[in-house]
Amino acid sequence: MNIAVCDDEREDREELCRDLAEIWEGAQIDVFENGVDVVRKIQQGSYYDLIFLDIIMEQSDGIMTGKEIRRYFPGIELVYISISRDFGPEIYELNALHYLIKPYTREKLEEVKIRFLRRSERRRRAVIHLDREKQQDIPLHMITYIESSHNNLLIHLITGSEVKIRGSIRGFMERLDERFLRINRGVIVNMESIEQMGADSCEIAGITFMLSRKGKAENKKKYSDWLFRSAMGGWDE
Repeated sequence: MNIAVCDDEREDREELCRDLAEIWEGAQIDVFENGVDVVRKIQQGSYYDLIFLDIIMEQSDGIMTGKEIRRYFPGIELVYISISRDFGPEIYELNALHYLIKPYTREKLEEVKIRFLRRSERRRRAVIHLDREKQQDIPLHMITYIESSHNNLLIHLITGSEVKIRGSIRGFMERLDERFLRINRGVIVNMESIEQMGADSCEIAGITFMLSRKGKAENKKKYSDWLFRSAMGGWDE
């Protein structure tokens, strides 16, 4: 278990690390004073299962840091920490695992662990078998988006690689779970990987995908509903 703690207040960092070391015995905990260093560490090849991010820091903005982390590894779970409750909408959009208000209690940290383990177990179980030729199973949380290309499907993964199989976008959609959204005729996206949902498009890994005009309102509602269920813990059950 690899955990990162990012907070520019030394006492707050040290207290959180002590509590996490007790709750997550044996976890590797790295400490950062700003979000720039966290993103740089990830870009250099380090991976974290869980990152605790203070929202208000002198050298970086926790919200923008979270968006950058989502760009590189959408599967990393984020927990936000703040003295203010004013950032709910931003945290909601990032599908954070939890939003802790300082001073938080030990019970709240235990709740973070429970949510993390539930979501991780669900992800571990959810896989899709591609086809007889590939003989390959892919965990659904590894998929960022799927696009149709000349009677083939290109399955794009969070690693940056892609898998090509024969099939139709409609048939593949029927095999996926509720985190996936068909946003237009030829593209399915994993809502976990969406960095931003706009009026007419959504963004994943820096790529903009247009929403179909006909289904735009319905898709945006589905995304909003999914975010709400995730924030309330319903998706993790």
